[in-house]
Amino acid sequence: MNPIKKLLALPLIAGGFLLLSPASAQDGAGVAQEPALRNFLLEEYTGIHCSYCPSAHAIAKNLHAVLGSRMQTLAMHVGALAAPSGDEVDFRTSCGEEWYAALNSGGLPNGSINRFFFEGVCMEGSYSVSRSYWPQVIRSIMNDTAQVNLYAEATLDEETRQLSVRVEYYYPEQPGDDFNTLTVALAENFIRGTQAGGGEGNQYLHQHALRDVITPVWGDTIETLQAGTVMERTYTYTLPAMYNNTAPDLANLEIVAFMSNPEGEVTNSTSCLVLYPGRYVAPSAQLRVTGISKYYARTSIPVRIMNLGTDTLRSVKLSVDWGSETYEPERTDLAIPYGHEEEIWFELGEYPFTQVMKYRIETSRINGEDYASNLVSHHTFWPHKVATDTVFIKVTTTNMASDLSWTLRLRNGEVLLASQPYEDGYVQEEEHVFVLEDGQVYSFEIEDAFLDGFSGGYSITDANGKEVSGMSYVGSFGDQVSFMKDPSADALPSVAVQEAGLQVYPNPASCGQAVNLSFGMAMPCEGRLEVFSLQGQQAAALRIPAGAENASLSTGGLAPGMYLLRLEAGGVLCLGKLVLR
Repeated sequence: MNPIKKLLALPLIAGGFLLLSPASAQDGAGVAQEPALRNFLLEEYTGIHCSYCPSAHAIAKNLHAVLGSRMQTLAMHVGALAAPSGDEVDFRTSCGEEWYAALNSGGLPNGSINRFFFEGVCMEGSYSVSRSYWPQVIRSIMNDTAQVNLYAEATLDEETRQLSVRVEYYYPEQPGDDFNTLTVALAENFIRGTQAGGGEGNQYLHQHALRDVITPVWGDTIETLQAGTVMERTYTYTLPAMYNNTAPDLANLEIVAFMSNPEGEVTNSTSCLVLYPGRYVAPSAQLRVTGISKYYARTSIPVRIMNLGTDTLRSVKLSVDWGSETYEPERTDLAIPYGHEEEIWFELGEYPFTQVMKYRIETSRINGEDYASNLVSHHTFWPHKVATDTVFIKVTTTNMASDLSWTLRLRNGEVLLASQPYEDGYVQEEEHVFVLEDGQVYSFEIEDAFLDGFSGGYSITDANGKEVSGMSYVGSFGDQVSFMKDPSADALPSVAVQEAGLQVYPNPASCGQAVNLSFGMAMPCEGRLEVFSLQGQQAAALRIPAGAENASLSTGGLAPGMYLLRLEAGGVLCLGKLVLR
Protein backbone atom coordinates (compact mmCIF):
# COMPACT_ATOMS: atom_id res chain seq x y z
CA MET A 1 0.00 0.00 0.00
CA ASN A 2 1.17 3.52 -0.76
CA PRO A 3 2.56 4.89 2.56
CA ILE A 4 0.60 8.15 2.28
CA LYS A 5 -2.83 6.55 1.83
CA LYS A 6 -3.66 6.83 5.51
CA LEU A 7 -2.59 10.50 5.54
CA LEU A 8 -4.96 11.35 2.70
CA ALA A 9 -7.86 9.86 4.63
CA LEU A 10 -7.44 12.41 7.45
CA PRO A 11 -9.78 15.43 7.55
CA LEU A 12 -8.26 18.47 5.84
CA ILE A 13 -8.40 21.95 7.33
CA ALA A 14 -8.39 24.97 5.01
CA GLY A 15 -6.05 27.67 6.23
CA GLY A 16 -4.29 30.57 4.55
CA PHE A 17 -6.27 30.22 1.31
CA LEU A 18 -9.74 30.65 -0.11
CA LEU A 19 -11.46 27.37 -0.91
CA LEU A 20 -14.41 27.47 -3.30
CA SER A 21 -16.84 24.67 -3.95
CA PRO A 22 -16.61 23.02 -7.36
CA ALA A 23 -18.48 24.96 -10.00
CA SER A 24 -18.92 24.71 -13.73
CA ALA A 25 -16.13 26.52 -15.56
CA GLN A 26 -16.70 29.47 -17.87
CA ASP A 27 -16.97 28.97 -21.61
CA GLY A 28 -13.55 28.65 -23.20
CA ALA A 29 -12.18 26.35 -20.52
CA GLY A 30 -8.49 25.57 -20.86
CA VAL A 31 -8.70 21.95 -19.70
CA ALA A 32 -8.81 19.21 -22.35
CA GLN A 33 -12.25 17.61 -22.62
CA GLU A 34 -11.17 14.48 -24.45
CA PRO A 35 -9.07 11.57 -23.14
CA ALA A 36 -5.42 12.64 -22.95
CA LEU A 37 -2.08 11.13 -22.02
CA ARG A 38 -1.00 11.42 -18.41
CA ASN A 39 1.75 13.80 -17.34
CA PHE A 40 4.63 12.96 -14.99
CA LEU A 41 5.35 14.52 -11.61
CA LEU A 42 8.93 14.15 -10.41
CA GLU A 43 9.32 14.91 -6.72
CA GLU A 44 13.05 15.37 -6.43
CA TYR A 45 14.60 15.30 -2.95
CA THR A 46 17.90 17.12 -2.93
CA GLY A 47 20.37 19.22 -0.92
CA ILE A 48 22.89 21.99 -1.50
CA HIS A 49 25.75 20.03 0.11
CA CYS A 50 24.99 16.85 -1.82
CA SER A 51 27.76 16.03 -4.31
CA TYR A 52 25.63 13.63 -6.38
CA CYS A 53 22.55 15.85 -6.51
CA PRO A 54 23.68 17.77 -9.65
CA SER A 55 23.61 14.49 -11.59
CA ALA A 56 19.96 14.08 -10.53
CA HIS A 57 19.26 17.70 -11.54
CA ALA A 58 20.74 16.96 -14.98
CA ILE A 59 18.47 13.93 -15.43
CA ALA A 60 15.46 16.07 -14.50
CA LYS A 61 16.57 18.75 -16.97
CA ASN A 62 16.89 16.12 -19.72
CA LEU A 63 13.40 14.81 -18.98
CA HIS A 64 12.00 18.33 -19.30
CA ALA A 65 13.86 18.80 -22.60
CA VAL A 66 12.37 15.58 -24.00
CA LEU A 67 8.85 15.64 -22.53
CA GLY A 68 8.11 19.37 -22.48
CA SER A 69 4.75 20.20 -20.90
CA ARG A 70 4.17 16.57 -19.92
CA MET A 71 6.89 16.90 -17.26
CA GLN A 72 6.52 18.65 -13.90
CA THR A 73 9.19 18.77 -11.20
CA LEU A 74 9.22 19.88 -7.58
CA ALA A 75 12.69 20.02 -6.02
CA MET A 76 12.51 19.59 -2.24
CA HIS A 77 15.63 20.44 -0.26
CA VAL A 78 15.52 18.25 2.84
CA GLY A 79 17.65 16.92 5.67
CA ALA A 80 21.10 17.86 6.90
CA LEU A 81 22.50 18.22 3.36
CA ALA A 82 20.04 21.06 2.74
CA ALA A 83 21.09 23.05 5.82
CA PRO A 84 22.77 26.31 4.71
CA SER A 85 26.00 27.71 6.09
CA GLY A 86 26.53 31.46 6.40
CA ASP A 87 24.60 33.36 3.73
CA GLU A 88 23.80 30.32 1.56
CA VAL A 89 20.23 30.14 0.28
CA ASP A 90 17.94 28.20 2.63
CA PHE A 91 15.61 26.20 0.38
CA ARG A 92 14.09 24.06 3.15
CA THR A 93 10.33 23.78 3.67
CA SER A 94 8.25 21.99 6.30
CA CYS A 95 5.97 20.55 3.60
CA GLY A 96 8.97 19.13 1.73
CA GLU A 97 10.20 17.47 4.91
CA GLU A 98 6.73 15.97 5.51
CA TRP A 99 6.58 14.53 2.00
CA TYR A 100 10.12 13.19 2.35
CA ALA A 101 9.21 11.41 5.59
CA ALA A 102 6.31 9.70 3.82
CA LEU A 103 8.63 8.58 1.01
CA ASN A 104 10.06 6.14 3.55
CA SER A 105 13.50 5.94 1.98
CA GLY A 106 16.70 7.66 3.11
CA GLY A 107 19.60 9.15 1.24
CA LEU A 108 19.99 11.95 -1.28
CA PRO A 109 19.44 12.44 -4.13
CA ASN A 110 16.12 10.67 -4.21
CA GLY A 111 12.75 10.98 -5.87
CA SER A 112 9.41 9.59 -6.92
CA ILE A 113 7.47 9.52 -10.17
CA ASN A 114 3.72 10.13 -9.68
CA ARG A 115 4.08 8.55 -6.23
CA PHE A 116 3.74 5.18 -7.93
CA PHE A 117 5.13 1.91 -6.65
CA PHE A 118 7.09 0.40 -9.56
CA GLU A 119 7.60 -3.34 -9.17
CA GLY A 120 11.27 -4.30 -9.25
CA VAL A 121 12.41 -0.68 -8.82
CA CYS A 122 10.87 0.53 -5.55
CA MET A 123 11.56 -1.05 -2.18
CA GLU A 124 8.57 -2.58 -0.42
CA GLY A 125 6.66 0.09 1.49
CA SER A 126 8.21 2.96 -0.47
CA TYR A 127 7.61 4.69 -3.79
CA SER A 128 11.20 5.98 -3.94
CA VAL A 129 12.84 5.65 -7.37
CA SER A 130 16.62 5.98 -7.78
CA ARG A 131 17.57 8.78 -10.17
CA SER A 132 19.04 6.39 -12.74
CA TYR A 133 15.61 4.77 -13.10
CA TRP A 134 13.56 7.95 -13.55
CA PRO A 135 13.62 7.81 -17.38
CA GLN A 136 13.00 4.05 -17.40
CA VAL A 137 9.88 4.12 -15.23
CA ILE A 138 8.50 7.12 -17.14
CA ARG A 139 8.91 5.20 -20.39
CA SER A 140 6.95 2.33 -18.87
CA ILE A 141 3.87 4.57 -18.44
CA MET A 142 4.38 6.88 -21.43
CA ASN A 143 1.18 5.82 -23.17
CA ASP A 144 -1.12 5.71 -20.14
CA THR A 145 -4.33 7.71 -20.42
CA ALA A 146 -4.95 10.20 -17.62
CA GLN A 147 -7.86 9.52 -15.28
CA VAL A 148 -8.37 13.28 -14.98
CA ASN A 149 -7.29 16.21 -17.16
CA LEU A 150 -5.90 19.32 -15.46
CA TYR A 151 -5.32 22.95 -16.37
CA ALA A 152 -3.95 25.76 -14.20
CA GLU A 153 -3.47 29.50 -14.48
CA ALA A 154 -2.03 31.92 -11.92
CA THR A 155 -2.05 35.71 -11.66
CA LEU A 156 -0.34 38.01 -9.16
CA ASP A 157 -1.18 41.48 -7.86
CA GLU A 158 2.28 42.96 -7.28
CA GLU A 159 1.00 45.69 -4.97
CA THR A 160 -0.92 43.45 -2.57
CA ARG A 161 1.21 40.34 -3.31
CA GLN A 162 -2.02 38.37 -3.66
CA LEU A 163 -1.62 35.30 -5.80
CA SER A 164 -4.72 33.75 -7.39
CA VAL A 165 -4.55 30.21 -8.77
CA ARG A 166 -7.39 28.65 -10.74
CA VAL A 167 -7.33 24.92 -11.48
CA GLU A 168 -9.74 23.26 -13.90
CA TYR A 169 -10.26 19.50 -13.81
CA TYR A 170 -12.22 17.19 -16.09
CA TYR A 171 -12.92 13.44 -15.83
CA PRO A 172 -13.41 11.90 -19.32
CA GLU A 173 -14.87 8.80 -17.65
CA GLN A 174 -16.48 8.30 -14.27
CA PRO A 175 -13.77 7.28 -11.75
CA GLY A 176 -14.51 4.58 -9.19
CA ASP A 177 -12.91 6.55 -6.32
CA ASP A 178 -14.85 7.96 -3.37
CA PHE A 179 -12.68 11.08 -3.43
CA ASN A 180 -9.57 12.62 -4.96
CA THR A 181 -7.20 15.25 -3.59
CA LEU A 182 -5.94 18.31 -5.44
CA THR A 183 -2.56 19.72 -4.39
CA VAL A 184 -1.27 23.11 -5.53
CA ALA A 185 2.39 23.96 -4.90
CA LEU A 186 4.46 27.08 -5.50
CA ALA A 187 7.98 26.70 -6.92
CA GLU A 188 10.68 29.10 -8.03
CA ASN A 189 13.11 28.77 -10.94
CA PHE A 190 16.59 30.06 -11.70
CA ILE A 191 17.75 30.77 -8.15
CA ARG A 192 21.51 31.22 -8.00
CA GLY A 193 23.13 29.66 -4.98
CA THR A 194 25.55 27.11 -3.57
CA GLN A 195 25.61 23.54 -4.85
CA ALA A 196 28.27 20.97 -3.98
CA GLY A 197 29.39 19.05 -7.04
CA GLY A 198 27.93 21.61 -9.41
CA GLY A 199 31.26 23.16 -10.39
CA GLU A 200 29.86 26.70 -10.21
CA GLY A 201 30.39 27.66 -6.56
CA ASN A 202 27.57 29.89 -5.35
CA GLN A 203 26.37 30.61 -8.91
CA TYR A 204 24.66 27.27 -9.49
CA LEU A 205 21.25 27.66 -11.12
CA HIS A 206 18.57 25.93 -9.00
CA GLN A 207 15.29 25.07 -10.72
CA HIS A 208 11.80 24.00 -9.62
CA ALA A 209 12.63 24.71 -5.96
CA LEU A 210 9.57 24.17 -3.76
CA ARG A 211 8.66 27.33 -1.85
CA ASP A 212 5.30 26.44 -0.31
CA VAL A 213 2.10 24.45 -0.71
CA ILE A 214 -1.00 26.59 -1.25
CA THR A 215 -3.50 23.82 -0.44
CA PRO A 216 -3.13 21.64 2.65
CA VAL A 217 0.07 19.62 2.41
CA TRP A 218 -1.74 16.41 1.45
CA GLY A 219 -4.19 18.16 -0.83
CA ASP A 220 -7.67 19.63 -0.96
CA THR A 221 -10.37 16.92 -0.88
CA ILE A 222 -12.48 16.62 -4.05
CA GLU A 223 -15.62 14.62 -3.27
CA THR A 224 -17.65 15.41 -6.38
CA LEU A 225 -16.12 13.27 -9.11
CA GLN A 226 -18.41 13.88 -12.06
CA ALA A 227 -17.47 12.71 -15.56
CA GLY A 228 -18.08 14.92 -18.57
CA THR A 229 -18.22 18.25 -16.70
CA VAL A 230 -15.51 20.90 -16.45
CA MET A 231 -15.03 21.77 -12.78
CA GLU A 232 -12.72 24.27 -11.14
CA ARG A 233 -11.31 25.45 -7.83
CA THR A 234 -9.65 28.77 -7.08
CA TYR A 235 -7.12 29.47 -4.34
CA THR A 236 -5.61 32.70 -3.08
CA TYR A 237 -2.31 33.06 -1.31
CA THR A 238 -0.29 35.99 -0.02
CA LEU A 239 3.34 35.89 -1.05
CA PRO A 240 5.65 36.54 1.91
CA ALA A 241 8.49 39.03 1.60
CA MET A 242 11.01 36.26 2.32
CA TYR A 243 11.26 32.48 2.14
CA ASN A 244 13.65 31.73 4.97
CA ASN A 245 16.59 34.04 4.12
CA THR A 246 15.78 34.82 0.46
CA ALA A 247 13.25 37.10 -1.23
CA PRO A 248 11.41 35.36 -4.07
CA ASP A 249 11.93 36.56 -7.63
CA LEU A 250 8.34 37.18 -8.73
CA ALA A 251 9.17 36.78 -12.42
CA ASN A 252 10.39 33.21 -11.94
CA LEU A 253 7.52 31.73 -9.93
CA GLU A 254 5.75 28.59 -11.12
CA ILE A 255 2.61 26.71 -10.02
CA VAL A 256 2.56 22.90 -10.01
CA ALA A 257 -0.85 21.26 -9.48
CA PHE A 258 -1.55 17.55 -9.20
CA MET A 259 -4.49 15.25 -8.48
CA SER A 260 -4.12 12.10 -6.36
CA ASN A 261 -6.39 9.09 -5.86
CA PRO A 262 -7.27 7.60 -2.44
CA GLU A 263 -4.19 5.36 -2.65
CA GLY A 264 -2.00 8.48 -2.80
CA GLU A 265 -0.92 7.92 -6.40
CA VAL A 266 -0.72 11.02 -8.59
CA THR A 267 -3.19 10.52 -11.45
CA ASN A 268 -2.15 13.65 -13.35
CA SER A 269 -0.24 16.92 -12.98
CA THR A 270 0.14 20.27 -14.70
CA SER A 271 2.05 23.53 -14.28
CA CYS A 272 1.90 27.19 -15.26
CA LEU A 273 3.85 30.41 -14.79
CA VAL A 274 2.74 33.12 -12.38
CA LEU A 275 1.82 36.09 -14.58
CA TYR A 276 1.35 39.79 -13.81
CA PRO A 277 1.55 43.08 -15.73
CA GLY A 278 5.14 44.18 -16.25
CA ARG A 279 6.64 40.73 -15.65
CA TYR A 280 10.11 40.96 -17.21
CA VAL A 281 13.54 39.34 -16.99
CA ALA A 282 16.33 40.84 -19.10
CA PRO A 283 17.74 38.70 -21.95
CA SER A 284 19.95 36.02 -20.42
CA ALA A 285 20.87 32.40 -21.04
CA GLN A 286 22.59 29.35 -19.61
CA LEU A 287 24.82 27.13 -21.77
CA ARG A 288 25.50 23.39 -21.70
CA VAL A 289 27.86 21.68 -24.13
CA THR A 290 27.08 17.96 -24.16
CA GLY A 291 27.57 16.81 -27.75
CA ILE A 292 31.32 17.34 -28.05
CA SER A 293 33.37 14.26 -27.23
CA LYS A 294 37.09 13.90 -26.64
CA TYR A 295 37.52 13.13 -30.35
CA TYR A 296 35.52 15.75 -32.21
CA ALA A 297 36.16 17.17 -35.68
CA ARG A 298 32.87 18.48 -37.14
CA THR A 299 33.04 22.00 -38.57
CA SER A 300 30.05 23.06 -36.46
CA ILE A 301 29.45 22.62 -32.72
CA PRO A 302 26.22 21.81 -30.79
CA VAL A 303 25.42 24.06 -27.82
CA ARG A 304 22.38 23.58 -25.57
CA ILE A 305 20.94 26.99 -24.73
CA MET A 306 18.35 27.68 -22.02
CA ASN A 307 16.48 30.97 -22.20
CA LEU A 308 16.34 32.66 -18.80
CA GLY A 309 14.77 35.89 -20.08
CA THR A 310 11.03 36.49 -20.43
CA ASP A 311 11.37 37.55 -24.09
CA THR A 312 11.68 34.83 -26.71
CA LEU A 313 15.34 34.19 -27.40
CA ARG A 314 15.73 35.13 -31.08
CA SER A 315 19.47 35.54 -31.65
CA VAL A 316 22.66 34.36 -29.97
CA LYS A 317 26.25 35.30 -30.74
CA LEU A 318 28.96 33.14 -29.20
CA SER A 319 32.53 33.87 -28.24
CA VAL A 320 34.47 30.67 -28.96
CA ASP A 321 38.15 29.98 -28.36
CA TRP A 322 38.79 26.68 -30.18
CA GLY A 323 42.35 25.43 -30.20
CA SER A 324 44.51 28.34 -31.31
CA GLU A 325 41.65 30.08 -33.15
CA THR A 326 38.91 32.48 -32.00
CA TYR A 327 35.44 32.48 -33.57
CA GLU A 328 32.25 34.52 -33.14
CA PRO A 329 29.48 32.43 -34.75
CA GLU A 330 25.94 33.83 -34.60
CA ARG A 331 22.43 32.43 -35.07
CA THR A 332 19.61 34.88 -35.76
CA ASP A 333 16.84 32.40 -36.59
CA LEU A 334 15.99 31.16 -33.08
CA ALA A 335 12.67 31.06 -31.20
CA ILE A 336 13.41 29.68 -27.71
CA PRO A 337 10.69 30.52 -25.13
CA TYR A 338 11.35 31.43 -21.50
CA GLY A 339 12.56 28.47 -19.48
CA HIS A 340 13.11 26.20 -22.48
CA GLU A 341 16.38 24.62 -23.58
CA GLU A 342 17.24 23.73 -27.17
CA GLU A 343 20.33 22.33 -28.90
CA ILE A 344 21.64 24.84 -31.44
CA TRP A 345 24.45 24.23 -33.97
CA PHE A 346 27.01 26.98 -34.64
CA GLU A 347 29.36 26.92 -37.63
CA LEU A 348 33.11 27.29 -36.96
CA GLY A 349 34.47 26.30 -40.38
CA GLU A 350 37.35 23.94 -41.08
CA TYR A 351 39.54 24.86 -38.17
CA PRO A 352 43.06 23.38 -38.17
CA PHE A 353 43.71 20.29 -36.05
CA THR A 354 46.18 20.17 -33.20
CA GLN A 355 46.88 17.21 -30.96
CA VAL A 356 44.91 18.79 -28.12
CA MET A 357 42.33 21.48 -28.84
CA LYS A 358 41.13 23.36 -25.77
CA TYR A 359 37.85 25.19 -26.08
CA ARG A 360 36.06 27.96 -24.17
CA ILE A 361 32.49 28.89 -25.08
CA GLU A 362 30.17 31.64 -23.79
CA THR A 363 27.65 34.06 -25.24
CA SER A 364 28.68 37.59 -26.19
CA ARG A 365 25.28 38.91 -27.38
CA ILE A 366 21.66 37.81 -26.90
CA ASN A 367 18.75 39.37 -28.80
CA GLY A 368 21.13 42.08 -29.93
CA GLU A 369 22.26 43.03 -26.42
CA ASP A 370 25.65 42.39 -24.84
CA TYR A 371 25.47 39.45 -22.45
CA ALA A 372 28.20 37.10 -21.20
CA SER A 373 26.73 33.79 -20.06
CA ASN A 374 28.33 31.07 -18.00
CA LEU A 375 31.61 29.81 -19.46
CA VAL A 376 31.91 26.23 -20.71
CA SER A 377 35.41 24.88 -21.23
CA HIS A 378 37.04 21.54 -21.98
CA HIS A 379 39.24 20.00 -24.66
CA THR A 380 39.22 17.60 -27.60
CA PHE A 381 41.90 15.59 -29.42
CA TRP A 382 42.60 15.29 -33.12
CA PRO A 383 40.71 12.50 -34.93
CA HIS A 384 41.68 8.85 -34.50
CA LYS A 385 44.01 7.68 -37.25
CA VAL A 386 43.13 4.36 -38.90
CA ALA A 387 45.91 2.16 -40.31
CA THR A 388 43.69 0.41 -42.91
CA ASP A 389 41.45 1.50 -45.75
CA THR A 390 38.43 -0.17 -44.19
CA VAL A 391 36.53 -0.03 -40.89
CA PHE A 392 33.82 -2.22 -39.35
CA ILE A 393 31.06 -0.31 -37.55
CA LYS A 394 29.07 -2.46 -35.14
CA VAL A 395 26.06 -1.25 -33.12
CA THR A 396 24.20 -3.23 -30.45
CA THR A 397 20.95 -1.88 -29.00
CA THR A 398 18.97 -2.62 -25.85
CA ASN A 399 15.41 -3.96 -26.01
CA MET A 400 14.16 -0.34 -25.80
CA ALA A 401 15.71 0.95 -29.00
CA SER A 402 13.06 3.04 -30.74
CA ASP A 403 14.76 6.25 -29.51
CA LEU A 404 18.23 5.28 -30.80
CA SER A 405 19.82 6.33 -34.10
CA TRP A 406 23.27 6.75 -35.61
CA THR A 407 24.89 8.38 -38.61
CA LEU A 408 28.29 8.34 -40.28
CA ARG A 409 29.06 11.79 -41.66
CA LEU A 410 31.77 13.72 -43.37
CA ARG A 411 33.33 16.54 -41.41
CA ASN A 412 30.91 19.06 -42.93
CA GLY A 413 27.91 17.05 -41.73
CA GLU A 414 27.04 15.27 -44.99
CA VAL A 415 25.45 11.90 -44.15
CA LEU A 416 27.14 8.82 -45.64
CA LEU A 417 25.44 6.05 -43.65
CA ALA A 418 22.45 6.12 -41.30
CA SER A 419 20.58 3.63 -39.17
CA GLN A 420 17.07 2.49 -39.98
CA PRO A 421 14.43 2.95 -37.25
CA TYR A 422 14.80 0.38 -34.49
CA GLU A 423 11.95 -1.46 -32.78
CA ASP A 424 11.38 -1.98 -29.09
CA GLY A 425 11.09 -5.43 -27.59
CA TYR A 426 14.34 -7.12 -28.51
CA VAL A 427 18.09 -6.50 -28.80
CA GLN A 428 19.25 -5.68 -32.30
CA GLU A 429 22.77 -5.95 -33.69
CA GLU A 430 24.14 -4.73 -36.99
CA GLU A 431 27.53 -4.31 -38.61
CA HIS A 432 28.60 -2.26 -41.62
CA VAL A 433 31.84 -2.18 -43.58
CA PHE A 434 33.00 1.21 -44.83
CA VAL A 435 35.91 2.15 -47.10
CA LEU A 436 37.85 5.27 -46.15
CA GLU A 437 39.08 7.84 -48.67
CA ASP A 438 42.37 9.68 -48.42
CA GLY A 439 42.12 13.10 -46.80
CA GLN A 440 38.56 12.71 -45.54
CA VAL A 441 37.59 13.11 -41.88
CA TYR A 442 34.62 11.05 -40.71
CA SER A 443 32.32 11.51 -37.74
CA PHE A 444 30.37 8.60 -36.25
CA GLU A 445 27.48 9.95 -34.19
CA ILE A 446 25.15 7.83 -32.08
CA GLU A 447 22.16 9.56 -30.51
CA ASP A 448 19.60 8.77 -27.82
CA ALA A 449 16.46 10.85 -28.32
CA PHE A 450 15.16 10.13 -24.80
CA LEU A 451 18.47 11.28 -23.27
CA ASP A 452 18.62 8.35 -20.84
CA GLY A 453 21.63 6.40 -22.16
CA PHE A 454 21.76 2.73 -23.12
CA SER A 455 23.92 -0.35 -22.78
CA GLY A 456 25.01 -2.39 -25.77
CA GLY A 457 26.95 0.43 -27.37
CA TYR A 458 29.11 0.40 -30.46
CA SER A 459 32.57 -0.43 -31.75
CA ILE A 460 34.60 0.73 -34.73
CA THR A 461 37.44 -1.60 -35.75
CA ASP A 462 39.92 -1.54 -38.62
CA ALA A 463 40.50 -4.36 -41.12
CA ASN A 464 43.16 -5.83 -38.81
CA GLY A 465 40.58 -6.20 -36.02
CA LYS A 466 42.09 -3.36 -33.99
CA GLU A 467 39.51 -1.20 -32.23
CA VAL A 468 39.51 2.44 -33.33
CA SER A 469 36.84 3.49 -30.83
CA GLY A 470 33.88 2.09 -28.94
CA MET A 471 31.99 1.89 -25.69
CA SER A 472 29.71 -0.65 -24.05
CA TYR A 473 27.50 2.01 -22.45
CA VAL A 474 26.45 5.19 -24.24
CA GLY A 475 25.50 8.12 -22.00
CA SER A 476 22.51 10.44 -22.11
CA PHE A 477 23.74 12.57 -24.99
CA GLY A 478 25.06 9.73 -27.12
CA ASP A 479 28.59 9.84 -28.44
CA GLN A 480 30.53 11.34 -31.32
CA VAL A 481 33.90 10.17 -32.52
CA SER A 482 35.97 11.36 -35.47
CA PHE A 483 38.54 9.34 -37.44
CA MET A 484 40.50 9.39 -40.68
CA LYS A 485 42.87 7.15 -42.62
CA ASP A 486 46.40 7.63 -41.34
CA PRO A 487 48.28 9.34 -44.20
CA SER A 488 51.63 8.22 -42.77
CA ALA A 489 50.75 4.51 -42.72
CA ASP A 490 50.83 2.00 -45.58
CA ALA A 491 47.12 1.34 -45.47
CA LEU A 492 45.90 -2.03 -46.67
CA PRO A 493 44.37 -1.97 -50.16
CA SER A 494 40.61 -2.32 -50.47
CA VAL A 495 40.02 -3.35 -54.07
CA ALA A 496 36.66 -5.09 -54.59
CA VAL A 497 35.56 -4.62 -50.97
CA GLN A 498 31.86 -5.45 -50.55
CA GLU A 499 29.80 -4.97 -47.39
CA ALA A 500 28.85 -8.63 -47.51
CA GLY A 501 31.85 -9.66 -49.60
CA LEU A 502 32.58 -12.79 -47.60
CA GLN A 503 29.51 -15.00 -47.18
CA VAL A 504 29.56 -17.37 -44.18
CA TYR A 505 27.15 -20.30 -43.63
CA PRO A 506 25.86 -21.29 -41.16
CA ASN A 507 26.11 -18.03 -39.23
CA PRO A 508 25.71 -18.09 -36.27
CA ALA A 509 27.41 -21.46 -35.90
CA SER A 510 28.14 -23.76 -32.99
CA CYS A 511 31.67 -23.89 -31.57
CA GLY A 512 33.66 -26.65 -33.29
CA GLN A 513 31.35 -26.71 -36.31
CA ALA A 514 32.84 -26.30 -39.80
CA VAL A 515 31.49 -23.29 -41.69
CA ASN A 516 31.38 -22.70 -45.43
CA LEU A 517 32.94 -19.55 -46.92
CA SER A 518 32.00 -18.09 -50.29
CA PHE A 519 34.14 -15.33 -51.82
CA GLY A 520 31.85 -14.26 -54.70
CA MET A 521 34.78 -14.44 -57.14
CA ALA A 522 37.78 -16.62 -58.00
CA MET A 523 40.91 -15.67 -56.09
CA PRO A 524 43.49 -14.24 -58.55
CA CYS A 525 46.34 -15.84 -56.62
CA GLU A 526 47.01 -17.69 -53.38
CA GLY A 527 45.64 -15.78 -50.41
CA ARG A 528 45.35 -15.95 -46.65
CA LEU A 529 42.18 -15.88 -44.58
CA GLU A 530 42.64 -14.53 -41.04
CA VAL A 531 40.15 -14.69 -38.17
CA PHE A 532 40.33 -11.96 -35.51
CA SER A 533 38.60 -11.53 -32.18
CA LEU A 534 36.96 -8.19 -31.46
CA GLN A 535 39.98 -7.41 -29.29
CA GLY A 536 42.19 -7.55 -32.41
CA GLN A 537 43.88 -10.87 -31.62
CA GLN A 538 44.33 -13.38 -34.44
CA ALA A 539 42.39 -16.52 -33.52
CA ALA A 540 42.86 -18.66 -36.67
CA ALA A 541 44.27 -18.57 -40.21
CA LEU A 542 43.66 -20.54 -43.42
CA ARG A 543 45.53 -20.72 -46.77
CA ILE A 544 43.28 -20.11 -49.78
CA PRO A 545 44.57 -21.52 -53.13
CA ALA A 546 44.50 -19.51 -56.36
CA GLY A 547 41.22 -19.83 -58.27
CA ALA A 548 39.20 -20.84 -55.20
CA GLU A 549 35.69 -19.39 -54.90
CA ASN A 550 34.87 -21.01 -51.57
CA ALA A 551 36.46 -22.80 -48.65
CA SER A 552 35.66 -24.58 -45.39
CA LEU A 553 36.77 -23.17 -42.03
CA SER A 554 37.01 -25.31 -38.88
CA THR A 555 36.00 -23.47 -35.71
CA GLY A 556 37.58 -26.02 -33.38
CA GLY A 557 39.36 -24.26 -30.53
CA LEU A 558 37.45 -20.99 -30.93
CA ALA A 559 35.43 -19.68 -27.98
CA PRO A 560 31.86 -18.35 -28.31
CA GLY A 561 31.68 -14.78 -29.54
CA MET A 562 31.96 -12.63 -32.66
CA TYR A 563 34.92 -12.83 -35.02
CA LEU A 564 36.02 -10.67 -37.95
CA LEU A 565 37.19 -12.43 -41.13
CA ARG A 566 39.71 -10.91 -43.54
CA LEU A 567 40.86 -12.45 -46.81
CA GLU A 568 43.55 -10.76 -48.95
CA ALA A 569 44.79 -12.15 -52.26
CA GLY A 570 46.54 -10.23 -55.03
CA GLY A 571 45.03 -6.84 -54.26
CA VAL A 572 41.57 -8.25 -53.48
CA LEU A 573 40.25 -7.75 -49.95
CA CYS A 574 37.15 -9.60 -48.73
CA LEU A 575 35.66 -8.98 -45.28
CA GLY A 576 33.04 -10.72 -43.19
CA LYS A 577 32.00 -11.73 -39.70
CA LEU A 578 31.21 -14.94 -37.85
CA VAL A 579 29.24 -15.49 -34.66
CA LEU A 580 29.90 -18.65 -32.63
CA ARG A 581 27.57 -19.93 -29.93
